[in-house]
Amino acid sequence: MIPVDLTINTEVAVKKALELSDEGTIIHLLHVQTYVLPGARMSGRGRMGYRKIRDNKKAASRLYEWKGAIEECAGDIKVCIWILKGNRIQKCIEKKAKELSIDLIIIGKNSYHSWFPFLNTVVPGKLACQTGIAVLTIKPGAIYNKIKTMLVPVSNGSIKHKMEIISTLCRKFRIRIHLVTFMDDQHKPINFYASSLLDIYQWIRTFTHTPVEYVVLHGDNKAKAILDYAEKINADILLVHPETETRIGWMNRHISDLIPPASKMQVLAVQ
Repeated sequence: MIPVDLTINTEVAVKKALELSDEGTIIHLLHVQTYVLPGARMSGRGRMGYRKIRDNKKAASRLYEWKGAIEECAGDIKVCIWILKGNRIQKCIEKKAKELSIDLIIIGKNSYHSWFPFLNTVVPGKLACQTGIAVLTIKPGAIYNKIKTMLVPVSNGSIKHKMEIISTLCRKFRIRIHLVTFMDDQHKPINFYASSLLDIYQWIRTFTHTPVEYVVLHGDNKAKAILDYAEKINADILLVHPETETRIGWMNRHISDLIPPASKMQVLAVQ
């Protein structure tokens, strides 16, 4: 599913969807139109509020243009169009994604440094948590970039879904994987994390035959430590747990808010 806002974000998400799609994939283009209440103040860039509702025919026309372009580019891919109305954009996306049993939601994001994350209309980490669906967030800089280096934190209870994603991506791309775990207050690897790290490390080497290495990170904020290390190794994609590995700072900004628009780095949140 691609939430469509009729900006460059749509182009970014569509191109990435085509890159990840297999034969028989169904791409759902979803556009949510927001209402305007009498006397409501219009929202500015990066702010939530009541936006001027876009003309229904214009939105439909743009969506059908995308549908035609996608199906012409990849004849073995089907495209479905959905136009919903409501002021809670994320709730609309959540409801439709569950209804359609979506496998992946792709969000194009051109913004940089959102200082008021609680005003965002769509928060990728929360979207992944609420739906249980993997959410890929990408910036314009990643539009033509192939995935070559993946950073995978091992810091939560389940690694099953991360292993499924790794297996899928390894079949499509030649990837080098960097696993990271974390120190506790006594500067020792947390036992549970260490055990999970060993399990996934051995599984990657045995079943995917993909180059893999690991490192132990320090820092009070996991998401900040992950982002700093990702920049150090020039990672193309971060495979993270929503919320626990994506929230940075006291305002709980999503990790993607700190990635510049020109960055090739993608964030894939999986529950």
